[in-house]
Amino acid sequence: MNYNLNYEPLLLICGSRSTENALLEQLRGFLPKEVPIIPFFFYKDKDKPEGNYFSVFSSQEVYDDFLKAGFRPLIKEYIITNRTMFNNQLDTILTLPRNQRILLVNDSPVSALESIDHLKDIGFDFLHLVPYYPGCQSVPKDISIAITPGEVDKVPPGIDAVYNIGTRVMDFPTVVKIMSHYGVLEQKTQDYANLYLTNILDFAKRVSNIADEASKVMKTVRRELIGTGYYAKYRFDDIIGESENIQKTKVISQKIARTDLTVLIEGDNGTGKELFASAIHNASQRVRQPFVAINFSALPDHLLESELFGYEEGSFTGAKKGGKVGLFQQANGGTIFLDEIGDISIKMQAKLLRVIEEREIMKIGGDRIIPIDVRIIAATNRDLKQMIYEKTFRKDLYYRLREGYIHLPSLKERKTDIPLLVRHWQSHLFSDPKPIDHEVMEILMGHDWPGNIRELLNVIKFAFAVSERDVITKEDLPADSFECPRPISACAPALHMDEIALLVLSAIWEINLKGDIAGRGSILRFLKEQPHHVSEYKIRKGISTLLSKNLIANHQGKYGLTLTEKGFACLYSDFDSN
Repeated sequence: MNYNLNYEPLLLICGSRSTENALLEQLRGFLPKEVPIIPFFFYKDKDKPEGNYFSVFSSQEVYDDFLKAGFRPLIKEYIITNRTMFNNQLDTILTLPRNQRILLVNDSPVSALESIDHLKDIGFDFLHLVPYYPGCQSVPKDISIAITPGEVDKVPPGIDAVYNIGTRVMDFPTVVKIMSHYGVLEQKTQDYANLYLTNILDFAKRVSNIADEASKVMKTVRRELIGTGYYAKYRFDDIIGESENIQKTKVISQKIARTDLTVLIEGDNGTGKELFASAIHNASQRVRQPFVAINFSALPDHLLESELFGYEEGSFTGAKKGGKVGLFQQANGGTIFLDEIGDISIKMQAKLLRVIEEREIMKIGGDRIIPIDVRIIAATNRDLKQMIYEKTFRKDLYYRLREGYIHLPSLKERKTDIPLLVRHWQSHLFSDPKPIDHEVMEILMGHDWPGNIRELLNVIKFAFAVSERDVITKEDLPADSFECPRPISACAPALHMDEIALLVLSAIWEINLKGDIAGRGSILRFLKEQPHHVSEYKIRKGISTLLSKNLIANHQGKYGLTLTEKGFACLYSDFDSN
């Protein structure tokens, strides 16, 4: 059999034909059409596939049976799916009678009991369910109603009403794992998440109008909604590198992940702080719960407080009707990732410290204490010990955060990983993974990478975008990435600007090139590294000058300060004062 060599085949193993059909349809909905999917119903199929495969099993029971049948050699890697019952038919059983027994029909004793447990877990514990499966001797005479997840043909005679709630499909985390295996996470996740979210919202709207018992089901719906909007994309297997520095960091992180310690991750921009935070969550006992992330550098205090803690209706001008649930509540049971923790004010540090110590919050405008169960992972690229010395960061908060401490090495400290990273991106990001000339690799290995992995990735993306040859050569590299910094432009006299304003202009451009947000804090840190000892007051004054002369634009939020066309021309000496 001929397969597309860009994607390895997927072997799908299920316990019934109906499950096989449902999961096959689901897989084809989110995987590239070029991925060959081979269903193998080993209970009955006589033709065994040849070779070994990335295998997806519909349940632990099916996996165990598969091994007992002697098919282990077919498995190269495998995933045992977790499956969910959220679908369009589930709300039909909310109105079933509470005072009589109901048959739950599935294809085996284990799957029947699992289905009952699953329904109870998501709020249907008000139904008196009795398991039924092929091989059961008889059906109690008092039972006239049956529920089945797609196994209608196994419902026994004599049942008056059959409710088919649809075959259980793979849950969102399982789908993400499979996408990640095929390297399509970035391209496909958002589209699938939107579809998944729409289905759950439709279900939620219908459920909200049915019976008091729906309240518990709605809690589960809300957990599903949070999971689709806030999920951890990365696992430790996604962290590429074999250098001693990165391997040591991964081992420490994996050990910390198994605990419930509050974690502080320190590292330069572009070293992978969010990637590690995501991997820690996915390796923890909270993996099935929400992962919520917020970047402190992008929000002022008043917005930050409402985002973290939420607010009550009418608590301030512009507050939404019904109020707002804060991120700490949305992350309840799971993990909250506080990125750029070094950028928050002393006032917000005090509020955060109280949350960590008391594990409770109060909404803005509220009078009720809300307990929370959240693991906190914080990250920063700043020297918090120096900030403590300068009295800009609380010492007590620092040690509360540092229960589990992880320092991420810069790319300069793990240069032997550069070829591995490049090869990984070659095979996963580009439709034409053309080879890279040896001279290019030498140039990459010789660079210090102040922007770390993010800078390296930008260079590789640029090279593949502009290359017109069969191989990436040094001519394909960005011209200014491996040169000394350009001298300050001669446009200053024409615009009556001092040297500080031009230093700030240059800093904004360099920060933007690395893919970072340019603001007062990041400009100050950048200039100190050069080193240019410029006070924050002078930086504010320089920014004001540049804005007044239309050389930069202030987008606030996640974009910060950027150069205008006029500013770019000024910096690169192609300037016309008119």
